[in-house]
Amino acid sequence: MTDQPRDSAGVRRMQIRTLALSEIRRCLFSPKALPLVLLVGMPIALMILRALFMPSSMRANPSHATTEFAEVFHFFLLRFVVFFANALIFVRLFRGEILEQSLHYTLLAPLPRKVLVLGKYLGGLLSAVFLLVPATALTYFLVFLPHGAKGLSIMFSPTSLGQLARYELIVVLACISYGALFLLAGLFFKNPMVPAVLFLGWELLTPFLPQLLKSLSLVHYLVSFTPVPVSVAAFAILANPVAWWAALLALATATALLIFLASQVAGKLEISYSAD
Repeated sequence: MTDQPRDSAGVRRMQIRTLALSEIRRCLFSPKALPLVLLVGMPIALMILRALFMPSSMRANPSHATTEFAEVFHFFLLRFVVFFANALIFVRLFRGEILEQSLHYTLLAPLPRKVLVLGKYLGGLLSAVFLLVPATALTYFLVFLPHGAKGLSIMFSPTSLGQLARYELIVVLACISYGALFLLAGLFFKNPMVPAVLFLGWELLTPFLPQLLKSLSLVHYLVSFTPVPVSVAAFAILANPVAWWAALLALATATALLIFLASQVAGKLEISYSAD
């Protein structure tokens, strides 16, 4: 009597794994991955240019490198590169197959819609983490590299490596939460840039919003893990810092809710290619 549930659970795990691997191949190893790779490579290219053209006077002083990376991460990596990379990956999980007119093959397979959503989400999440975590580490390294031995000694110090670990944690949490958000958005929007621009506008307004509205922004919780404080705009509204456990709980709750909603929408999904 107990073999059937075990077998069923094993089948579901195999289905999720198969779907995830399929999405990883589509996200990372297809010609459509080129815009994503170019986007993720932008901060690396900028840091290489910075290293090539940095004045000698600045090379001799690595003390500001930590603050410089914090600013690059806060205003460019997190709010632009990580944000739009997740938009490109997760919105296309369903919308891409609809546009390619291949989703009906997946829907005809004998698997529950929640398994379909979880498999696609996991594949998108692994793809995003695979791209963004190494890119963040390489950008961090390139910030210190122009300063020579002094810069590298700072970078490989326990304090600096601990800061890098926290930046990477933020990237992973951003992929988890933004991924769920854009997965749901992909079930409604044909163009990934439409929800991306809408959500980006809200995230950029976060520093200027009152405490209650800040709590509706994912980036409000993500920056709670930032190891180096960054000054925001002069007209920003200050808010009480969010404890790490509260930020983690908020991100986990939002992610679970968004994936649940995506499962509900996918359960009612009917394909009409003529409308797309």
